Amino acid sequence: MANSTTTSGPGRPKSTALLGGQVSPEHYLRLILHRKWLILGTFLLVTAATIAISYRLPDVYTSYTLILVDPQKVPDAYVKATVTGDVRNRLGTLSQQILSATRLQKIIDSLNLYVVERKTLAREDVITKMRRDISVNVVSDFGGSQDLQAFRITYSGREPRLVAQVANELATQFIDENLKAREQQATGTNEFLQSQLQESRRALEAQEAKLRDFRLKHIGEMPEQQNADLQILGQLRSQLQLEGEALARAEQQKSYLQSMMTQAAPVVEIEEADVKPSAGGANGKTASNAPAPSKLAGLRARLTALQARYTDQYPEIRKVQQEIAEEEFKENAAKPAAPVEVPATPSAPAPAASTPAPRRTVATSAQYVNPVLQAQLKTIEEEIAKHKQEQQRLGKLAGGYQSKLEAIPVREQEIADLVRDNEISKAHYQQLLNNQLSAETATQLEIRQKGEKFSILDPAQPAERPSSPNRLLINSGGAIIGLALGLLLALATEFLGMSITAPEQVSEATGAPVLEVIPVILTHIDQRVRRKRLVLAAVSCVVVTILASGAALFYHYRS
Repeated sequence: MANSTTTSGPGRPKSTALLGGQVSPEHYLRLILHRKWLILGTFLLVTAATIAISYRLPDVYTSYTLILVDPQKVPDAYVKATVTGDVRNRLGTLSQQILSATRLQKIIDSLNLYVVERKTLAREDVITKMRRDISVNVVSDFGGSQDLQAFRITYSGREPRLVAQVANELATQFIDENLKAREQQATGTNEFLQSQLQESRRALEAQEAKLRDFRLKHIGEMPEQQNADLQILGQLRSQLQLEGEALARAEQQKSYLQSMMTQAAPVVEIEEADVKPSAGGANGKTASNAPAPSKLAGLRARLTALQARYTDQYPEIRKVQQEIAEEEFKENAAKPAAPVEVPATPSAPAPAASTPAPRRTVATSAQYVNPVLQAQLKTIEEEIAKHKQEQQRLGKLAGGYQSKLEAIPVREQEIADLVRDNEISKAHYQQLLNNQLSAETATQLEIRQKGEKFSILDPAQPAERPSSPNRLLINSGGAIIGLALGLLLALATEFLGMSITAPEQVSEATGAPVLEVIPVILTHIDQRVRRKRLVLAAVSCVVVTILASGAALFYHYRS
């Protein structure tokens, strides 16, 4: 093999690639072997730097808390929860509340977190860093269901025990805030329904009062009172008919009595011996009082007994009254006329007491007035006035009930509107009452923590190994980068000039033929140097292998 040389500068030959020649893969392989120390040095340098940097990175520990969404203890068929909505949305709202700057600042101050960062960074930056260290992940496939049944709260930090404490504190705040939010929502719903129920009760009472006032104002004009009004109107008309008949009989009796009173007085013969002078003088007056017949007294007693038991429209009472009228008429017709006093002649001397007076006839010259007929006529006139007055009263009552019957269709429409509004208000009130009772029960359910709640399924524990940095991955990446960088530096010479790695490349580069290839003659010193290089390379490989193995074992046991 010819000695590999590399020429550069003004007198250097041009690159084979520039000359249009083809470079075989053996050329690059010989070039890599020729630059093996550059590649190995770059690889070792980058790998060592990566290992040093990775072990200087601080360890970060992660702890998480698994929280289960515990469903409502009481079935929904018995108590319907007032807190509804997607749990994912509620979880997002709770995350925004708990990860607010105020709450995170309280946790930082109480647990003395980020001591170094608080000295160099602003308060907002420290809170932003803590917010990045916290993550809330939904466990959607927990239990084989797509619905939210659990979620995980994760926190990362440098001290394992403090990290677990922070994770548990965040989980406690999630649970407490969820209970508080559900209780507030249930209480707010209950208070809203109570206020709506009071307004509905007032509206219902107003509707009922309006309906009651309308019924009182138009009493007797309601549709349900139509039959009663018709019955009363019929009775009133019957009473009017009876009163008309009674009035006609009374007027007929009045006419009869008036005809009796207009008759002339009869002539009565009176003996002078029968005329007795009055105690006060010569003029005297006589009166004849006929005793009441016994039959008339019996009829009146019977009438009194019947009137105590029945009304005046009772047939027996009307019959007895007619008989009494006939008996009174017969009695008045049978009574004699009252004697008329005849004045004494002034020129005639007064007869002696012992001389008997002669008999003579005295004739009445004035109209005869019977006081019994006068009294009966007055009674009949009073009865006629009562009948007329009763007719007027009954007529007014009948007209009123007739007006009520005529107004029933109008009142029926008006009462239908009022009843419809009242039924709507009553139904609305009943619905609100049922909802308010359900909301009150649901509120008690939330207060007693029997509703849906969050419960810690897996509390956070201090991590035994750091979650980051992944030193094995970092060191492996650094080694790969060092090797790639060494190869890149070795191959870069091909683009800066031309490396002669084979005899035929000399002819291609200079155009002169190669007469002979002189092999490399190694002297004893060259062989010694070559062996030293081989030993040094082997030792370097062994050292690098040992260091890499030690780092891997250290990382493994440390994890």
